[in-house]
Amino acid sequence: MAHNIYNLIILDRSGSMTSIRNEAVNGVNETLGTIRSFARRNPLSRQFVTLLAFCSCEMQYIYNCAEASTTRNIRPDDFRPCCCTPLYDAIGLSCKEISRALKSDPDAKVSVTIITDGYENDSKEWNGPTIKKLIESLKTEGWLFAYIGADHDVEKAAMTISIENTLTFDKTPQGTARMFEQERACRESWMAEASCDCAPGCCNENYFNRGNRQ
Repeated sequence: MAHNIYNLIILDRSGSMTSIRNEAVNGVNETLGTIRSFARRNPLSRQFVTLLAFCSCEMQYIYNCAEASTTRNIRPDDFRPCCCTPLYDAIGLSCKEISRALKSDPDAKVSVTIITDGYENDSKEWNGPTIKKLIESLKTEGWLFAYIGADHDVEKAAMTISIENTLTFDKTPQGTARMFEQERACRESWMAEASCDCAPGCCNENYFNRGNRQ
C-alpha cells in the first residue's frame, strides 16, 4: 500500500545563519532535489514539501504542502537571515498546519527536520513544555522528528522538547555541506521505508544511522 509522505523542513533564518547562507540555500536545494527524484522513481508514494524559513520578523512558507514535482530550487533572495530565533513558534505553527492538512489523510507519513544554529530565544505563542507536549503527541501518530544544530548543546536542546534524533554540525561551509549530505542520505533511506505498508513509528528509529547503510 502506498502512502503520502510529507516532508516538513523548519529552517532557522536568524541573523547568525548569515555566515552559511549560501551553503544553507545549496543544501536545501539538494534536499529538494532528493525528494523530487524519489517521487519520480516511486510514483505510487506521493511526496509533499513544506519549507518554513523563520526569524522574529517573519514565518515564511516557501512551500506549504506542495507536491514535490511542483517545487523549484530556492534562490538566495528566498533566504535572508536576520534578527532572532522564535524556534518554538516555528515548530508549533508548521506542525499544527500539517496536522490540519492530514485530517483527511490518516495513513500519511510525516518527517519533521529542524535546522538551527542556536537556542530558542523569541517565541511568543509557544514555550518548551507546550512544544514538548505537541511533539510527544505527534510521535504517537508515527511522526518522525530530527533536530540538526550548530553552536549550541544540540542533544540537550532537542531532548528538552522530546526529540531523540539529533545531528551536530560545524558551522563552516565544509561542515554545512557535510551535514546536508548526511541528511539527504538519511532522508532517502527513511522515504524508502516510509513508502512500505508498515506500522506507525516503525521507520523512525535511529534516523541519523540510516545514511551509513549500504
